[in-house]
Amino acid sequence: MPRSQGMFARILCLLLPIFLLVCTSCRSQITEQGKRQLRSSAKLIRKGSYLVAADELGKFLEAYPRSDEVGEAHYMIGLCRIHISQPDRAEDAFNFALAVADVPILKHYVRLALANLAFERRDYPTAGEFYGSYLDDLPRREPFHLAYYRYALVLQALGQWKQADVQFARILRLFPEADILPSVRKHLGWTHYAIELGRFASFELASRQRREFADLSPQLRCQARRGPVGWQYVNLYGEFPDLERAKDALAAIKPRLAKARIVP
Repeated sequence: MPRSQGMFARILCLLLPIFLLVCTSCRSQITEQGKRQLRSSAKLIRKGSYLVAADELGKFLEAYPRSDEVGEAHYMIGLCRIHISQPDRAEDAFNFALAVADVPILKHYVRLALANLAFERRDYPTAGEFYGSYLDDLPRREPFHLAYYRYALVLQALGQWKQADVQFARILRLFPEADILPSVRKHLGWTHYAIELGRFASFELASRQRREFADLSPQLRCQARRGPVGWQYVNLYGEFPDLERAKDALAAIKPRLAKARIVP
């Protein structure tokens, strides 16, 4: 699966100053010093000083344990923990933020963060539930196209190919300049997973590999594809309706062919 949690976390960090301004301006019960602590923590996160930011946020929670901004603080602590490779503790922080948050925009970002954590640990049912429930609330501008993209990949992993195509088509319509469009077009229209055994410059070389895997017949086939270096002949095995069954098949083939991989 493409796109890392770290990249999405960095994108959310870029939105922190505006996010905090919206959240604290309308119903703040903290002092000016507390507001400065939150904004200072956001700046530290943007600079990559995650441990220092988490420490600053801990001090804020000690000073204002019952403030309306507790949810914001736990959300930022969750971002810090993602960056220092503590996904379980990050999830705890996000869940706490979701439980105490009373500002819709905060709940929106927390749910998005929880969806991405589920995606990273390959818990596709949970990720799909989060993305599917809140995707329509997202601003329809980059970088939020990545959430649509991940939701489509999740739907494919769960074997919901037609629904995945709906999300890929939305990306093409809503984000016509997005950098992920080549990958979107690659995945659009697929109806199953397969195991790619190899790519060859000639049909003869591809046929030689297929003879080595003759025991997989009749589920073994060859496709001719035009690529940047000319025609290639790709050997594919199987038509698996969801990712779990494709992974089981790949595990059986890997000892025979280390370079085998799941496509699309």
